[in-house]
Amino acid sequence: MRGRDPRVRPRRTTKLRVVEDFDAPADRVFALILSRAGFLDAMPPGVEVLRWPERFGEGEVLDLRWGAAGFHPVRWTAVIDGYEAGRSFSDLQVRGPFRYWRHTHTVEPHGTGTRHTDLVEISTGLGPAGDLAAAIGIRGAFGPRLRRMHTALEG
Repeated sequence: MRGRDPRVRPRRTTKLRVVEDFDAPADRVFALILSRAGFLDAMPPGVEVLRWPERFGEGEVLDLRWGAAGFHPVRWTAVIDGYEAGRSFSDLQVRGPFRYWRHTHTVEPHGTGTRHTDLVEISTGLGPAGDLAAAIGIRGAFGPRLRRMHTALEG
């Protein structure tokens, strides 16, 4: 959809919520998801960080290149459009493969540890079937990511 502003939420999106509990304090989990090293460790091979904010806050930019499985690298730029220190942040795609992408990361104390919730809201521009296929792929990527986060927080 040429000329469409990717920051504008379409009428119909697909939401994917992934909830995981960690045996670590909330401040440690939040620090991990904000760190460049933590991000790269959680991502599949082929993701390269071109720009990462020194300090997170609204308006900061994440710029990535993702050359998965030998395909032509995809440039993915997101702006932090919501930030609550120690609790949550949202990144909104302004350039990338989706018609719309907004990913909210939230951490909160839960029992003796922390509950981490990812809420991904997407539109592929390919209708419900395209969104479902993308959501299945995204959901599949969360398993390895969460396992690597558990490992990083154990130390």
